[in-house]
Amino acid sequence: MKFTTILSRKHSRTALTRMKTHVLTRILNRMILLFILIGLPLLLLMIAHRQEIIVVPEIILVFLEAIVIILVSFAIGTIFIRLTLNTIQGHFDSLGEPEEKILLSKVYIGLIYSLALVIIFWQLGIDPRNIAIFLGLITTGFAFAIRDIILSYFIWFILLTKKPFKIGDYIKVGDNEGLVKHIGLFYVVVDPTPSNYEDYYKIPNKTFLENPIRNYGCNKIPKTFDFYLKEIPSDLEERIENIRKKAMEINYTDTKFYIYSDKDGVRLSAFYKSRFENINHSNHQLLGLILEEFGVLQNNGE
Repeated sequence: MKFTTILSRKHSRTALTRMKTHVLTRILNRMILLFILIGLPLLLLMIAHRQEIIVVPEIILVFLEAIVIILVSFAIGTIFIRLTLNTIQGHFDSLGEPEEKILLSKVYIGLIYSLALVIIFWQLGIDPRNIAIFLGLITTGFAFAIRDIILSYFIWFILLTKKPFKIGDYIKVGDNEGLVKHIGLFYVVVDPTPSNYEDYYKIPNKTFLENPIRNYGCNKIPKTFDFYLKEIPSDLEERIENIRKKAMEINYTDTKFYIYSDKDGVRLSAFYKSRFENINHSNHQLLGLILEEFGVLQNNGE
């Protein structure tokens, strides 16, 4: 693989991580602003009631206190995340993949908000046993409602930690194959064609749990194509040998050609290996050799 290709992929992955971090920071900033806009007026209203400037009914006051506790707890948690997130992400620099850094950042954010939720229940005077029961029921119901999402999340976690493949590898799973461009929470983006970057597959994560994965890595990828012979010459073996020799002269030393037959006729099958970015060029070169030796052939596609 060319150095420029590796460098461009590294830059694109770094840019993706920076973009997601920037979006996350903007969301946290907006949440802080929202807490201030809603919580501050309520807090001023409660202070005015205690100073006997205005009179607020007791039932409304209890409700307002609960809202303020919730807003303040989540606001403090959000501010804490905002101040420490960059530092925490700095400790993740030793990790290899951008997705792993994003995963650990989300786990860290979820942990802080979970602690904020426990503090809210404690401030509201809820018994710890009731908190545990409530959280258990909520977790069970929520997990049942979004079980497919949770399954996708765990498969994503497995893909990132066990690493059956990584970004930049050429893989085949089920009937789909191509270059891995992105490993997401719900889908893995795979590019099957080196010449068209807009043509790609989005393979659901659960597919990787249900089907065997074949990982060719960043090395040469085995490819094949078939051509049907309109006429079968008497010197067929000699012509195939000539094609094989010409292929070796242009460095296709591992290319093989075989004759098969099916209901559509007799076909010549070419088996070769090529890097992902050179697949079309390799296909073009081998096709030229075949046409030169046999003349016009009917292309059956790949």
